[in-house]
Amino acid sequence: MEINKSFRHSAAFGKRIEYYVIGLMLKEGLDVYIPMIDDDAIDLVVKRPDGKFVEVQVKARSKHVRFGSCGLFAALTHMYRPNYWFVFYSERIDKIWILSSKEFVNG
Repeated sequence: MEINKSFRHSAAFGKRIEYYVIGLMLKEGLDVYIPMIDDDAIDLVVKRPDGKFVEVQVKARSKHVRFGSCGLFAALTHMYRPNYWFVFYSERIDKIWILSSKEFVNG
């Protein structure tokens, strides 16, 4: 079975950005843990300075998306989850947004 190269490239892009974000977090002195399985939309677990843990979902858009869509994450649906955060990254404009679950739901 041959895997579609565009799918492989797209999946690999997402994983590369997860590791990019992990590197940035480690540089800031955060303790970052990577779950073995991502079946609950949790890419990372971060230990806060107060000892509590938060779950993080990383979403990214590549520089190859249509012009005008570099910051569009519209297809994402989400119900509020306490201690849950999103990290959004746009490669085209090299910009990162960090939102709590509450901020995301409240728009």
